[in-house]
Amino acid sequence: MNKRMKFLFALLFIVIAALAVAIARFFSDTGQNTNADGTKTAIYHRLDKDGSGNLIFQDNSGFYGIADSNDRITVSPEWRELSFAEPGICIAEKHIGSKDLLGCISYEGDVIVPFIYKNIERHEINNCVFYAATVYSDNSTVIYDSHFSPYLRGAWKSCEVTSDGLVLKSDNGTYMYYAAPNGLTLNRASFSGCVSSSEYTLDITSKLLLSKLSVPMIETMAENAGTYLRYAFFEDSEPLVNNIRSADKAEFFTLFQNEKRIVTKRLMGITDIFLYSVRSDDGVPHYAVAVTADTLISYHDDDNNLCNLRDNYKAVIEFKGHSSADLEAVSGKFLLDAPEYPKPETEQPTDTAAVNNVENGRKTN
Repeated sequence: MNKRMKFLFALLFIVIAALAVAIARFFSDTGQNTNADGTKTAIYHRLDKDGSGNLIFQDNSGFYGIADSNDRITVSPEWRELSFAEPGICIAEKHIGSKDLLGCISYEGDVIVPFIYKNIERHEINNCVFYAATVYSDNSTVIYDSHFSPYLRGAWKSCEVTSDGLVLKSDNGTYMYYAAPNGLTLNRASFSGCVSSSEYTLDITSKLLLSKLSVPMIETMAENAGTYLRYAFFEDSEPLVNNIRSADKAEFFTLFQNEKRIVTKRLMGITDIFLYSVRSDDGVPHYAVAVTADTLISYHDDDNNLCNLRDNYKAVIEFKGHSSADLEAVSGKFLLDAPEYPKPETEQPTDTAAVNNVENGRKTN
């Protein structure tokens, strides 16, 4: 090979090497500065990284995005705030309408939690991780587990995090949950209701019973017990039909409905109420709510005189179901079919002959 050929080969090698470097630099720049859809963007500030090297970054406009460990942008910078939550999930803030709202997105930009919150807080108690999210519109609280699945039930009126769990309140109930590594466990339940002007509070502290029940089941049974009492005293069947899901052949009885002597029945108060499990043979869990009603009755005695009687009478409302989805009322009735009327007083002799007989008896003695 002459010198001319050697020179040409050397020159060709230099051109090929330069071209290879340019191509490599082009793909390197594209990987670092493009979105998943290929559009170009700049990583201006590198911020937080997770354990797998995924990066939250900020562009030169101040918006936040996500890039993978190779600096390939997987979520374009369109978010006002971003923070790592659980693996594969970020808490994000976006301006929607006139509000700055929080939700959650995946590392690919998919919405995991809807953007309806003004605050999302992570809590870890006794190795149990959960999130409390405050709804922007009404300040209610939604609880999420560590995978951001809705936890326990829907929105709560308020939430208080304690040293060993949390206290959640609905419109009529207060529920205490204990936090353990396997999750949140219902530790105590209290539901308050009202029948006419008579208030009642159903408290449940049995751990065994609470392990079988959900909050919707407790509230349904407590509310239905109040609905039954309205029917039992006021004989208004419309709430009973419209508000209680009843099983086939369910039976409900008014208070002393076959007693013709009774003129009026008035509920004066509810002195006791409790919920318990009932044995059954149909393979479905049964429960009962027992209610003691302070009752004033007006009735006609044997001489047709109008009399009043006040006493406590116990009613039992039975339910069956595995969950709130299939919970049904089975029956409702008071334990007594008739009140225990006072016995007539024995009349004392008042005529003159009877008095004389008594006096004569005293003189003889």
